[in-house]
Parts: sequence; C-alpha cells; structure tokens
Amino acid sequence: MSQKVVLLDLENNPPTANLLRNIIEHYSTLYVFSCNGKFEYALEDLTEIAGWITSGQLVVLDIPETPQKEFEYAVIVGQLMALMDPDAHIEVISAMPDIELLMEQLDGSGLSAHLIQIQSEQEASHKVKYKIPDLETIRNKPDLLLIKHYCDGLEKLSGKPNSLDKLKNSLMNILQVSSEKAQHLVGMLINLNIVKRFDEQISIRKKVLKQWVQLDLNATAETALSIKTDLNAFTASLEDQTSNTDDTASMIQAAQQGLFKNFNKIDPVQMEVIRKLHELKSDKPKDIYALRDLLEQMFPQSDVRLLLKELIEKGYIYWNGHEVLYSHEMFLN
Repeated sequence: MSQKVVLLDLENNPPTANLLRNIIEHYSTLYVFSCNGKFEYALEDLTEIAGWITSGQLVVLDIPETPQKEFEYAVIVGQLMALMDPDAHIEVISAMPDIELLMEQLDGSGLSAHLIQIQSEQEASHKVKYKIPDLETIRNKPDLLLIKHYCDGLEKLSGKPNSLDKLKNSLMNILQVSSEKAQHLVGMLINLNIVKRFDEQISIRKKVLKQWVQLDLNATAETALSIKTDLNAFTASLEDQTSNTDDTASMIQAAQQGLFKNFNKIDPVQMEVIRKLHELKSDKPKDIYALRDLLEQMFPQSDVRLLLKELIEKGYIYWNGHEVLYSHEMFLN
C-alpha cells in the first residue's frame, strides 16, 4: 500500500487542534508550510504540537524569503521528493488562490497529489457578515440578475460612483433601464450590502462586490458548494477510517527520536556527504531520487531523507523542479 501524507498550507488558514489530531491519527506524516513565515495557534495546544514535531509525525517545511511563489513552491516540492517515497500520495489543503502553481509543480515532478481548496478564514468571515443570495435564487429573480450584471459592469469601471445620483446614472448607463427602475435597484444595492450609504454619499463594499462578480451563473449547485464541503468531507472521512499506519508511524517515531537525541552529530555527517559528492565532480546526480539512492549506498546507517532535508534547508543543494543544483559550498578545496 502506497504511503499517504497531507501537505497543509497554513497561510490564511490557521489550523485547529482537532483537525491536526485527525490528520495525524490517520496519515503517516503531516507536512506544513507557510509562505508568510508564520501562523496562529492556540497557546494551550502548543505542547501537543511540539510532541508531534519531535516524534516526526508533523514536519515543518522551510520556505526561502522571496516574492516569487514559483521559487517557494519549487523548494517545497524538492523537500517532499527528498522526504517521501516516490509512490506516496499527497492530500494538499490550502486556502490560497495560487496553490495551483504548486499542484502543477507536483504533477510535473511525478508526484501524486489531490487538492482540497478551502476558503480562507478571512473570506469565510466576510461571507457570513454579508451573505449573498444563492445561485438558484438569483437565477429566478430578474432584479437580482440585473444586480449581478451591474456588478460585472461596475467592476470594470476605473472610477466608481460616490453619490446616490451618480450611482443611479451608472445603473441607467450600464443596464439601460429607466430612471424609476434604477431608483429601485439603488435600494436593492444598499439592502444587499453592496453599497454603503452616508446621506447622499455612498461607497462600494469592494469585498462584497467581488463576491457578486465571482458568481458563475452557469455553475451547478454542486460546483458552488465544492469549496465549502471539500474540507468537511475530508475531515468526516478521517472519522470513518480505520487507521492502518500504526507500524509506519512507530518506525518514523523510533528513527526520528534517535535522530533528535543525537542531533549534534548531524553536521559531521553533512560534511562527509559534501566531501563525497565533491569527489564525484561533474558526475554528481542531477536526479533527486538518484542522489537519494547514492547517499543510501554511501551512508547506510544514516536517515538519508532527513539528511537530504538538512542539505536543502542549509542551501548546499537546491531542486528547481527538474534537476538538483549544487551550491558553491559543495566545491571544497
């Protein structure tokens, strides 16, 4: 049976202790990362999460400080290739819209992965505060369809109306409706929280407007609900599973407890790895799996996956999504 792991993106997606417990109970390893370098977690649960990290059940992936998402994601993929079995399957959980870049890199590297796209906590809170009608209601209400079409047109305008008169004129121009109809739609825009009124002045709630613009009138109900239900279905499935990873988790725990116990012995091994690779000169492996196999032959007593992770984290090697690159530190005198 192939190994199954979870890759959890923590950016705009603070985890709950219950979610982490469920994942760790049913998956051999939970990998986490955050491109902004931080995440929030309940203080009373820190001891529990520290225990998972120490045992190796939870692995924090290192992310370089760079504005380029492609580079950040490439480093993540490189670490996963070094740490996981080639036939492992990854469940990716993320609230970030550009996570598709990571999925493309995983696929390009031959890694099996499935994305669970969820709403960020911030998006969810705004949708609760300003709830918009469901798709079926909008389709069946001509006035709501006009509101949708107006929002699509308003989004494209560089200058948004800032008074009631300008809003009314804008409605008449975009929708080609009468003055009386435009006046009625002004009231609807206010009631739907798209427009905020201050006497005769108004402002457009950009986040609510964005929700209306992003509505796909051709989407099915199942498609519209997929983002909300995917993570719920995933969590529910964990409750129904019978964990069959006890032996694997025990092996990982035993191996990594020994590693952390003698953590001060890692650096000399790393230096020996650098010397060995330096001796290969231009024959150093370009494929990360070939490099892992070579290191397993050279250092049969070491945990090569964690050794590779250390080499990537410290910048000795870098995987760009296609091949292993060696830094200048690898070329010793």
